Amino acid sequence: MRYQPSQRLFRLALSLAASRTGLTLDEMAAELEVGRRTAERLRDSLAAMFHQMTWWEDEERVRRWRLPGSALVGVVEPRPEAVAAIETAARECAMRGEDDRAALLREASTTLRAVMAPDALRRAEPDVAALMEAEGIAMRPGPRPIIAAGVLPTLRRAILGMQLVVIRYEGPNAEEPATRIVCPYGILYGGRGWLVAHADQRPDMRLWRLDRIVSIDLLDRGFTRREDFDLSAYAAQSFGVFQEEPIDVVLRFEPEATEDAASWLFHPSQSTKRDADGALIVRFRAGGALEMCWHLFSWGTAVTVVAPEKLRDELVTLARVVLAHHQSKR
Repeated sequence: MRYQPSQRLFRLALSLAASRTGLTLDEMAAELEVGRRTAERLRDSLAAMFHQMTWWEDEERVRRWRLPGSALVGVVEPRPEAVAAIETAARECAMRGEDDRAALLREASTTLRAVMAPDALRRAEPDVAALMEAEGIAMRPGPRPIIAAGVLPTLRRAILGMQLVVIRYEGPNAEEPATRIVCPYGILYGGRGWLVAHADQRPDMRLWRLDRIVSIDLLDRGFTRREDFDLSAYAAQSFGVFQEEPIDVVLRFEPEATEDAASWLFHPSQSTKRDADGALIVRFRAGGALEMCWHLFSWGTAVTVVAPEKLRDELVTLARVVLAHHQSKR
């Protein structure tokens, strides 16, 4: 995105004040999407305006510049859109039952409001209210799992600090919750929430449903993360969260559904192609066939599973089971 010179200067001032370690000239140029010479001119303009700007050489003897945040007090005001976005995210977290994240976001919103001048805050408040109403998130319909109080904040502390946790986990057919000591690596959201962790002394990664964790305690003992494990790569193996052997999937969306289907990212590995009749062909490689079937149900007859045959058969079987169940209740 291209910016006017004054906008570039403003963005550079914000970036220099927001960086703890400062920015090099190359980093300034990348941030503003300009050449190095333009970045030099903008830096010199800021230095002439703000005598508080400092520079030093890092361990690689590369110069880094930084502008103290105090230099922008009274000059920079948070935008109403930024405050509205944070408060919108807080409401969405609260609706999903993520009360600790909602509290942190509200704290960030309150901090932004606190640094705004009274006149600016008075002008911004109606805009914030209007923007939040326009977002349409007053209520987000749909079911959500109930997660026990304290589970999410404890897990976040454990993940950041690489600490073991002891959980009481209610399995699907167990009479009593089982106690497990686990090494937490991350949390996957989407439908239900899932903890990615392996049991202490066992390296195999597992998924633990957050709504089945009855209680959790942080242990005063750390663990060493597996260097060969990448959470993003782990999540990308699957269509949803279930980890299975990946399969090559080909879907055909009817011409009348093409525009809608084209706006979806079904999987990061996907590729798309338009057929001569206007249909959209989507290809990707992922595991989690059951979750694929659940999602494909929502498209009705607008989608056809071209490949693999195993996935098509699983979708047919699932449809027959659902049909037989509901017919038997008539």
